[in-house]
Amino acid sequence: MTLTEEYKRQSIWRNWTPFIETLSIDKHDTILDLGCGIGTVTKMLSKNASHVIGIDFNPELIQEAEHINLAENIDYKISNLKNIHGLDLPKVDGIWSSFVVAYFPDLAPILYNWLNLLKSDGWIAIVEMSDLFGHSPLSQATQKKIKEYYKCQCLNNIYDFEMGCKVKNYLIDCRLSIIHEENKFDKELTFNGPAESQILKAWENRFDRMNVFKEYLGENDFLKIKREFLECLSNQKHESKTIVKFLIAKK
Repeated sequence: MTLTEEYKRQSIWRNWTPFIETLSIDKHDTILDLGCGIGTVTKMLSKNASHVIGIDFNPELIQEAEHINLAENIDYKISNLKNIHGLDLPKVDGIWSSFVVAYFPDLAPILYNWLNLLKSDGWIAIVEMSDLFGHSPLSQATQKKIKEYYKCQCLNNIYDFEMGCKVKNYLIDCRLSIIHEENKFDKELTFNGPAESQILKAWENRFDRMNVFKEYLGENDFLKIKREFLECLSNQKHESKTIVKFLIAKK
């Protein structure tokens, strides 16, 4: 299964409507969707706004967004989110970013650059998770290896697996006012009890894409952890400790 196909499937499990309904969007607003993927949320934002600009680093995802989630008031652009100022973007009324900021463990300078595009009374909405592998029951040995991997990825400025619990402080440090904070249920990430077959398959596909994790552990340990984790998700006593954090802040 390609990444695009996986994104399509995940979009079915993400109930974005309550997120969008929480935002204050005016029919004259211009909004940025940073890390827009295949444009699912971009299209939803466009129904209430004047102009939405979806930006993603992956050309394959942008191509799919232009195919299935295009509208007259949407523009899609390909760019590294660290360097979006090269796109000559307008000042915007709102910024949306979902499951993106964890890819920037040193978030402060990047967030600062994003906020330079936000109007003085604008808002930024961020969705991010903490502890992707925070599921039980898992052995102590597996939990230890996962936490060590978290630390390694963060120290190497690759990915912060605990970013969901850090975003609020980053926003406050940028002198923004938090106007909404919520832990959201996610059918794929925060469920309890045994996983549905499609969810289990999605997790298996996720593991198959984790080449960095495999390289870090070595193939044998990686396969053992993959097997144990999938068994954990299938367990009647399975519990998720993952947090999906939804925050809105204003200038």
